[in-house]
Amino acid sequence: MWGDNLFGMGRNESYDVKYKYITSACVGNVIHISQLEDSIYSTGILGDGYAVITKEKNVYSPVNGVVERISNNGHSFNIVCDDGLKVLIHIGKDSNCDERLPTTVIVKEKQSVLQGQHICNIDCAEAGRDHDECTVEVVIGNSDSFDEFEVTPQNALDIKACIIKYR
Repeated sequence: MWGDNLFGMGRNESYDVKYKYITSACVGNVIHISQLEDSIYSTGILGDGYAVITKEKNVYSPVNGVVERISNNGHSFNIVCDDGLKVLIHIGKDSNCDERLPTTVIVKEKQSVLQGQHICNIDCAEAGRDHDECTVEVVIGNSDSFDEFEVTPQNALDIKACIIKYR
């Protein structure tokens, strides 16, 4: 979608060619994974990362890579990048998938995806829920394999927002 060089960021003061960037999986409030109530994520057992609290229905790939696995009825996507980065995108408030939260999967297993490519839809306003927000977790399973790895929580107004930089 945006190419390998800038990942959609455009040239600005914060862009540094020494790093690679992971963007937001959706529009919303981005928090560090450690702030989640679910200890599977907050303790870092699965790796470092972020979560987006969103009201949007579209979920996008935050990286270029190959969709290795789609599981939990479209609530979980594993993407592997050329540099070995292993990304888990999980849709749902916690590690237990909310079966009442419908997802529509757009991509297939073993498909190459580009950063910013639409991978699924979620229905945050599904009947029976007490609010219209969804949580999308993005966890880097091998974050400790990189020399530098920095998560920047923010209000992501655009999926091009740089959330993680690493090298």
